[in-house]
Amino acid sequence: MATRDQLRHWGTLTYHDPARILRDLRLIERELASIEDERVRRLRTPTLKKYREWRDAALFTYGMGIAQERPMGYATEESGDYDFVVGWIQDDQQQFCPVQLKELVPADLNPRATLQDLVASLPKYSPGSDTALAVKLNRRAKMDLRAITMPVIPFKQLWFFWAATPDGNRWNIYGDALKEPGEATFDYPI
Repeated sequence: MATRDQLRHWGTLTYHDPARILRDLRLIERELASIEDERVRRLRTPTLKKYREWRDAALFTYGMGIAQERPMGYATEESGDYDFVVGWIQDDQQQFCPVQLKELVPADLNPRATLQDLVASLPKYSPGSDTALAVKLNRRAKMDLRAITMPVIPFKQLWFFWAATPDGNRWNIYGDALKEPGEATFDYPI
């Protein structure tokens, strides 16, 4: 359970509208398309990593808002046990959820990485008891998320999200995989 100090701190953060951020990023992606260095285009350099993670935070938060049918914002504050905080209003009360972000990287970066291995590594983490885990599935192959052998993991919730189309115009979000999961599809905001 989050402490009063944590809640107070999260309340002071600046929350971004993920739809607005994603629209701005789409314009930047078009500009990056002309860059020859593929690692730069894909935001895969050490200096660009935080921007890729911020984009993923916006995608997850936007998809979560669609799945939960309420507007949500996110604050990009990386702490020891979370990468960003999602905020929303529910029953006239401000709500917060710290989120740790993981990624199943594209096969060209690590062909041996599997979702099962990623999930099996999760028990080693020790996030706060309110922390949700968002896993970006960055693979073209179709995966049966229900077939994953799920160890006991130290997260409050587990969500997966991925591009449903090669152009990234449609996305899926699946979760909470630790309880009764559901799946939602959403369009990249334009």
